[in-house]
Amino acid sequence: MKRIATMCTLGVLLVGLTVPFVAAQPVRNGVDVIWARDVAGATMTLDGQLAEPEWALAEKIELKWNNPPGGKPGSGQKIEGNPQIAEPLDGNDGTLYLLRDGNVLWMGLDVRDKSIGGGRALQAGNWFFDGFIMAMTDRSERGLINYDDPNNFVTNPAEFIYGWWLPADTLEGGLPVPDIGPRFFGNYGVGFNDKRDAERTPEKEAVLNWAYSIDGVSNDDTHGDDVGYVFEVTIDLGLLGYDFSRPGGDKVPFSFALQDADYNWPFDENKFWVSRVWFQNQWANNFNEGAAYILGASDVTVNSGAAPDVTEPEFHIPTAGALGAPTLDGSLDEAVWQTAEPIFYMQYQAPPEVMDMNPGAIAPYYQMWFRPDINGDGNAALVVDPSLAQVKMFFEGNTLYIGVDVADQAVSGFSSEGGRDGIRFTMRHYAETDAEGTLTSRQIDVYIDSSGVAQFALDALTINSENPGAIQAMAHLKGASTVADPTDIDEGYQLEIAIDLTAALGYPDGLGDGRLWLSVNFFDGDFLENPADSYATRTWISGERAEGGSIYGYLNAASAVAVEDEPAGVPERITLLGNFPNPFHATTTLRYALPRAGEVTVQVFDVLGRQVAQLKPGRQGAGTQALAFDAAGFASGIYFYRVQVAEAAGGQVLSSSTGRMVLLK
Repeated sequence: MKRIATMCTLGVLLVGLTVPFVAAQPVRNGVDVIWARDVAGATMTLDGQLAEPEWALAEKIELKWNNPPGGKPGSGQKIEGNPQIAEPLDGNDGTLYLLRDGNVLWMGLDVRDKSIGGGRALQAGNWFFDGFIMAMTDRSERGLINYDDPNNFVTNPAEFIYGWWLPADTLEGGLPVPDIGPRFFGNYGVGFNDKRDAERTPEKEAVLNWAYSIDGVSNDDTHGDDVGYVFEVTIDLGLLGYDFSRPGGDKVPFSFALQDADYNWPFDENKFWVSRVWFQNQWANNFNEGAAYILGASDVTVNSGAAPDVTEPEFHIPTAGALGAPTLDGSLDEAVWQTAEPIFYMQYQAPPEVMDMNPGAIAPYYQMWFRPDINGDGNAALVVDPSLAQVKMFFEGNTLYIGVDVADQAVSGFSSEGGRDGIRFTMRHYAETDAEGTLTSRQIDVYIDSSGVAQFALDALTINSENPGAIQAMAHLKGASTVADPTDIDEGYQLEIAIDLTAALGYPDGLGDGRLWLSVNFFDGDFLENPADSYATRTWISGERAEGGSIYGYLNAASAVAVEDEPAGVPERITLLGNFPNPFHATTTLRYALPRAGEVTVQVFDVLGRQVAQLKPGRQGAGTQALAFDAAGFASGIYFYRVQVAEAAGGQVLSSSTGRMVLLK
């Protein structure tokens, strides 16, 4: 007899589990990750000098004009001023160093700069200052979400901007006063304002502190060339929700840009230059170009030798395996779809337990939602059906298959994004870059039209006009669902999408190194019997529109959705046969095969590895067994279960195995 199972070379970090190395996965060190080594008890002094010997042992990122940091999709450079010269006389040239002392991050920025200074905030529409621009995901912000507010943008990264961004009262005769120091703006700085001495609260001071030194005179080019400046910054990441002491350490999404303004004190049109060089993303309030990660673990210190290679992506995309490619008809009823597990879970005003079901370090925290006004009266209608979308993916050959399963009580059939039902994937081209050096993006929109047919919008239309059939999509209405009929209650719909990655996004035959970057945007329009009650929602992870493809997935040829023989008779070890249904709403049945008779115990763990339930069915015989699990009282989320068999109750465990299940309420 056959059974269906998701087979993958990767496991999960849980008690007793390890994650084996997959050699084909690209190394991410210096591409989008950097280690913050622990200083191993050394004393650090915040003085703007970087004099401690530990700084020489820190991992670093170079930020140089015409040689920006390596790493796609986001690292790059751009000119912000409009110079009369083709190249800067003194281009961006800085080095970022990272260390940590427990949960306190130490950042050092050493910049070589012959003309140091700044000006009014956003002078002439440009950022005319020297300093840095950084985004960092603040996990503590998720507790600030106001679910009474129809819109949520609070999960945006915290903004950190440090430099000579000067307010109006630092100017004399239109020019900044020479020798003025830099200021720290943003969530834990002084705030974006024109006050010269804005106060910070004790809570902000507990998170962020800084010091600087300068070899030269800021805002004054009349004295001759400057040499450079040093910024030293500490951020207590423990107060932002991180803990590097946990097993396996922790990972902080961030990005970093070096801003450079030259020869503006006084303005010299033959030398003047304003430019920016960045690591993955150039802004302070999003990850639109890309996202980088600061990693830290207890065993990675200034004394531990070479930093470990990081290869794990945010999520894996398996092959179709022995189940093969599906027939594209819109219905996700084939074995390959039934077996594949969802990767993304999208829901308007999603509670934390649903957010946490999304993969990686960005997606569980960087999820926003917005309710457009479809009635034109400025009043936001009450959302009575916050639809849930589950997104599955696998690939076969050069084709990426995406299945979207939506529970929706009112399928609208509307075409405009302000009221449609559908999905948007913002995906990166494999090789094409823009003028700033970042990979270009494609918006692939698929929605349900008024006749229940899947339609394309935005770049999907252009791609298909140039390469017919590069993107295909079909829709399926679930149960007795109808389109554009507000008098009934629908069950929802499914979308089945096939993207030829070679034709649509420039991948080589065989898909190259297997990297794929994307963001996801879920549209839900609910038109009800009373038009005044109608509403629409948009929920997105990472990016809303043309940019934002920063979540890194790996097209993993070593992982497959496959068919495996069910053990005939007695297996050599405990063999998990999965749970059905999965995902489940209240109860599910765990099936497993035992190698011998014995006392069986089933432990259930949450995503943090905490045991939340224990089932004791008693003594069971060798062979296939089944056990019901009632999740009443449990929150939605991912859970793991471990099946153990012992000779007798409380005796030595003879065999064990661990599986994964998803609870959706």
